[in-house]
Amino acid sequence: MKKLLVVSLVLLMVVALVAGCSSQNQQQGQQQEQQEQQNQQNEQQGALTDGTYYAEEQEFDDHGWKGLVTVIVKDGKITNVFYDEINQEGKLKTFDPEYGPRMKEKSGTTPLEAITKLEQALVEKQKPEDVDTVTGATHTSDRFKKLAAEALKGSPVEAKDGLKDGLYKAAEADFDDHGWKAIAAVVIKDGKIQSAFFDEINKDDGRYKSTDQEYAKNMEAKSGTTPAKAIEALSKSLIEKQDAAQLDTVTGATGTTNKFKNLMSEALSLAK
Repeated sequence: MKKLLVVSLVLLMVVALVAGCSSQNQQQGQQQEQQEQQNQQNEQQGALTDGTYYAEEQEFDDHGWKGLVTVIVKDGKITNVFYDEINQEGKLKTFDPEYGPRMKEKSGTTPLEAITKLEQALVEKQKPEDVDTVTGATHTSDRFKKLAAEALKGSPVEAKDGLKDGLYKAAEADFDDHGWKAIAAVVIKDGKIQSAFFDEINKDDGRYKSTDQEYAKNMEAKSGTTPAKAIEALSKSLIEKQDAAQLDTVTGATGTTNKFKNLMSEALSLAK
């Protein structure tokens, strides 16, 4: 009898232990499932809504500049970033051939170099606060991160007349055989091209073709025009026609015209 009682107690303990383990495993499974659901929810909450985000500083600083930034999001990820600073005359800092050399001499970098690094860093890091400060451009880095964060907190830009307001850029991937690389930018306001910027940068010393006096002299002697004149004519025509494909070739500047049209078409395609 005692033996039977002992066996019964052992069986009861085994059943209780098995039941406890089963209940514990079930509880752990439920907790794991809840954690996975929470992680998915957090990821969804952290994902960015697709669209184009734009922000600009309200006031010009003491030196007459204010920042502009456009951030494009696709599939919940930042794919394109365009930043620059514009002055009261409507000139972008990266296209200012005088500002660049002065900044380079003082800090070791130029607006174009610093801003390009910041744009690429945000695409890589995906969060403005994770972007590292560019050496020699602390103030620019701070403005960039603050304005990009502000843009992403807003709502995506709605297109007007087929274009979304913002700053859009394009650049050739490589320098050509003569050591030049073209860069372009457009500013869209109220669905219209408000301003256009174009130039070519020299690989060796970073000079801008539009201000290269020797180049201009040689080009004018051969073709009757200069890079600066051709760029001015093309920019005015783009603002007037609002379509890069409709631009006429500037006499004596076929190469410049083709580069201008290609890059402007690329920049504008991102605004649609």
